[in-house]
Amino acid sequence: MALRCDVCDKKTAHGDSHIHRHSAWRYKAPRTKRTWVPNIRPVKIAVTGAVKEVKMCMSCYKRYTKDGATFLNKKNVKALKGLKLA
Repeated sequence: MALRCDVCDKKTAHGDSHIHRHSAWRYKAPRTKRTWVPNIRPVKIAVTGAVKEVKMCMSCYKRYTKDGATFLNKKNVKALKGLKLA
């Protein structure tokens, strides 16, 4: 199962790691494949009548702790669609 934020849809990214060193000017700098993985954590959110677990990246979690349920209502989270936040 891939790591993906339920709120902002942030997911694993792939690319090249570029090392800025040359053995001679006629050669290209070496590159290797790498991945950038988001910092995803499960967060329990109080929904009317129950507790729902949502996977959130830490940037969304910081915003959620600051703004509360208004942030989640503004983002239209698919996991909380049709549910009223407490």
